[in-house]
Amino acid sequence: MRKSYIGVGVLSIVVGLLMLFAPDAWTKVVVIILGAAAIVNGIFNLFYVRKIISDSNYRKAVILRGVISVLVGLVAVILPLALAATVWTVMLYILGAYLLVSSILEIYATVKLRSSGINAKPYYGEIVISVIMAVILFIIPAQLGMALVRVLGVLLLLAGIAVLVWEVRNRKYVVVPTTVEDVD
Repeated sequence: MRKSYIGVGVLSIVVGLLMLFAPDAWTKVVVIILGAAAIVNGIFNLFYVRKIISDSNYRKAVILRGVISVLVGLVAVILPLALAATVWTVMLYILGAYLLVSSILEIYATVKLRSSGINAKPYYGEIVISVIMAVILFIIPAQLGMALVRVLGVLLLLAGIAVLVWEVRNRKYVVVPTTVEDVD
């Protein structure tokens, strides 16, 4: 059995159960994780991505995106931990808006990269994921959103169970030689 797949299966089950039985807590965890990711992404943009091409408009867009990323990330991590539960809902909307603005600035940056002859394909996935996450964050505060979190929790739980069952059924047995003739 591959331990990494067993770990992924167990982690999927735990996260699925959390999403199913404690969607509010899951939402809080997601806000903090997205905030931390926004900080890291902003720092990466400020110190690396802005230097890829020398176009001043490209640099301004990347610097703007990086600064917004760091600020929103800090707010997403610090503010909800310090204030009441209503801040969580506000942070979901702020993060959703940030992801939309970020994806628009990323589209602009990828156009500039392509026009400079630099491969921009690695950034397409980030744009799509940002838009999808923004839509999900706008939906979550509504009752439909909590139902969606629970449904995703059930799907993740089932996927985790499926991974574990697959690994148990397809485990490779190790044959230990018992005599000298078996070694060949």
